[in-house]
Amino acid sequence: MNWLKVIKAEIYKQHKNSFHSTKAYFSLLIWPILNLINAYLCYKPFNLNDLKLYRINTSDELISFLLIGFFTYISFKSLMQSALQMSYERSNGTLETIFLSPANRLSLIYGRSLGFIFGNIWMFFAFTFFIMCYIGSIPIYNLVYFPICFILIVISATLWGGLLNTIFLFSRDASILFMIIDDPMMLFSGVRIPLTLFPIWAQVISFIFPLTHVLAVVRDLMLFGDISLSSWNHLLYLLSELLFMYMITLFLLSKAEKHARINGELTFY
Repeated sequence: MNWLKVIKAEIYKQHKNSFHSTKAYFSLLIWPILNLINAYLCYKPFNLNDLKLYRINTSDELISFLLIGFFTYISFKSLMQSALQMSYERSNGTLETIFLSPANRLSLIYGRSLGFIFGNIWMFFAFTFFIMCYIGSIPIYNLVYFPICFILIVISATLWGGLLNTIFLFSRDASILFMIIDDPMMLFSGVRIPLTLFPIWAQVISFIFPLTHVLAVVRDLMLFGDISLSSWNHLLYLLSELLFMYMITLFLLSKAEKHARINGELTFY
């Protein structure tokens, strides 16, 4: 199938472009670990008994809570970085090739997203899995949900990244969008803090981000082995958001090429 070949080729291209030195691989692990340590140490001065209301009873469970949060966040953030680098496609002239090629545009966008997510998360994924198994805070029988959680994270992050990549097709430099989204997504999605600790206005903001709903479902399955009523609601919201993002991506993708034809440089075609 041609669309699978397009996705495979785009994944390979993103890997070659982004991981051309050992320093790039080193950064995949060191920065997430530093963020994790920073978040964990922020809890150290406080009594963990206060977190029992949020089903976090021990320091090991807190580490697992944070590990799941940061792993999922990195998956989504890597797709934002993929969109941010769309400007390089313009400066290198490869964006013109994308529009001129007969390849399916949607396959190119999602292939680009998948290339970044697999390239950026595999090392921290291995670290997360090793630490969780080592500290033993996740029951063995909960590991059966691991493939489901991983697929949910990848699909959600890919659709999120596809939308952002499409938005970045409209501008040579949309980096302000990255700055506007990144920090609020980490803060309000519950990466480091349980959602129930937020005031109502912050919880309303958190529902905008698909990361919020993914984390709620994944943490319930991995830490507790079930899905609470609130997480079922999160899952329904997530499915609705994913469908909405897919439809918006299709719409914007068709508009982006028309926009480039009208506003692009003479060399575009």
